Amino acid sequence: MELWKQLSVLVAEVSNQLDKKLARLAGIGLSEFLALNTLASGDPAGMRMQLLADALGLNQSSVSRLVTRLEERGLARRSTPQGDRRGVLAAITEQGREVNREANAMFGKEIALALDLASIDGRTATVVARLRYSPPDSPKAD
Repeated sequence: MELWKQLSVLVAEVSNQLDKKLARLAGIGLSEFLALNTLASGDPAGMRMQLLADALGLNQSSVSRLVTRLEERGLARRSTPQGDRRGVLAAITEQGREVNREANAMFGKEIALALDLASIDGRTATVVARLRYSPPDSPKAD
């Protein structure tokens, strides 16, 4: 139970720090970054909104609002897949790819810094140590 509490605090603290840094340095929030990152690694034609929702751990309504915010900034676009007028695809634009590249460059450094700070915080130190621990590969059975 203690690790679960620490993990919850860690996720909240790191997410908050990353959200602020992304907003200041790239002009997007953490949820927008995660959406752009997911779209950038997917099919260039787009991703079904429900698949995007599943990938982000959000509901359909939240993803719809998220994609609307990205569309308003020219970072994503919606389309209807050919032959399926009920479905909606979300795709990253070239401008979205550029913002995603900039944010990705900063993200790795910022997450490392956030984890370094969390490793000395009594509320999260144990879970950070556990996350960073990588046991050696065990020999494979023949």
